[in-house]
Amino acid sequence: MPESLKEKSFTAFLWVLIDKMGGSVANFIVTVLLARLLTPEDFGLVAMVMIFFELSSSFIQSGIGFALVREKTITEIDKSTAFIFNLLTALVFYGILFLAAPAIAAFFKQPALTAIVRVMGLNLIVSSLSLIQHAVLTHRIDFKTQTKVRFIGVFVSGAVAVSLAVAGFGVWSLVARIGVMELCSTLLFWILNPWKMVLRFSKASFRKLFGFGSVILAEALIDKFFRQLVQVLIGKYFSAATLGFFSQANTFCNMAATNFQQTLQRMTYPVLAKLQDDRSKLKDGYRRMIAISSFVIIPVMVLMGVMAEPLLVAIVGDRWIPSAPFLQLLCIGGAVYHINSINLDMLLVLGRVDLSLRLEIIKKIITAATIFIGIQFGIYGLIIGQVSSTYIALFINTFYSDKLLKYSLYEQLKDVAPSLVFSILMGLVILVFQKNAAAGALYFVFTAPFVGIAVYLGLHTLAHTREMDILKSYILPQTRKFLSGKTG
Repeated sequence: MPESLKEKSFTAFLWVLIDKMGGSVANFIVTVLLARLLTPEDFGLVAMVMIFFELSSSFIQSGIGFALVREKTITEIDKSTAFIFNLLTALVFYGILFLAAPAIAAFFKQPALTAIVRVMGLNLIVSSLSLIQHAVLTHRIDFKTQTKVRFIGVFVSGAVAVSLAVAGFGVWSLVARIGVMELCSTLLFWILNPWKMVLRFSKASFRKLFGFGSVILAEALIDKFFRQLVQVLIGKYFSAATLGFFSQANTFCNMAATNFQQTLQRMTYPVLAKLQDDRSKLKDGYRRMIAISSFVIIPVMVLMGVMAEPLLVAIVGDRWIPSAPFLQLLCIGGAVYHINSINLDMLLVLGRVDLSLRLEIIKKIITAATIFIGIQFGIYGLIIGQVSSTYIALFINTFYSDKLLKYSLYEQLKDVAPSLVFSILMGLVILVFQKNAAAGALYFVFTAPFVGIAVYLGLHTLAHTREMDILKSYILPQTRKFLSGKTG
């Protein structure tokens, strides 16, 4: 990777890291406050309808954002065509959701969902107005502006939601949080990255963008449907409270498992797309991605898994203890989520969206089978089925990575082995520490991570791993350079 691009990508990574981690911490603090003010049923009600909004937002984005980012130059007609399509699609889907709201409420046997769906549906229209600005900033590898937008949006929406929760608005606090976040973000994108809109629709531009984006759309629809399927089944066959407990566990897990990976992916997609013609450098880039993301994500998943119950008690209170076993199971799946994601990212960078879609279809057939077998054994069987499908997907996702980049599953497992082994050893130390800790949950939650991190980094240092070498020789110096203001 050319040094200028390498430095630019690392600076971008740090801005995305600040965005994702900083924004996630702020989001997490708001979630904790709301969890103490609201009930599991409130969280469950919002979780019930998220599948409809996830699928609708996929249609609105339709992969055109990815297609724009992949273009060498984004023309004004490309922007205009994408904007018109996104806005019209959002209006159509809002109309569908508005009319379908009573049926959705009847399906879950929750009358309150009619109004919730109709109000939350407005977010589809609001978010569609800023998709072009988001794509253009990503194409420029300008994550600094996006970070500003996210931070302000999280702060404003969090303040509004907590204020409403204190005032006794219940589930509407959560609805308002989502809506204010979308509205604030859209306004800021237009202010910080203004675009002189020219409303022209080009069939040629649409065919070009949608030709690439439509396959990503199909893949996103399949992926999001099955991601939300578990929540739909819990909401339908169990209770709103049970779904609330699962949703809270999912929030904890996602904050650690997906945010760091999404940080890498948002930064590396536009950067590595520029190296798509050099397979050797591309493979080296992905090897580093897998090694470094595993270095961070796997130990965090192990820590969260072994500390699940005291962590929930200390942070959100005793009434969320039923979330603990859900969190432990989700952490097992979260430990390999990033590897699956990186392997799919390889195919997108190489332009092989056809293969990515093929893999997605095969995996989701398997996922459906494991989920529907699992649900026969109750709520835990359902979640175990979901987690099992994540590991089955690991074998499937690496098939084309081996074929196209000569980066096999065996080689990938070798790259993550040090982090995996040292994380397990760290987990055993934490379990012993927990067993012998005389103080309460709060003391354990604040001291155990420091013990675990010290053990984990110590083992990496003693073993002289490549991950520790990258950390010392490149990441820390570049971070100091970034903090001193010497990078862009």
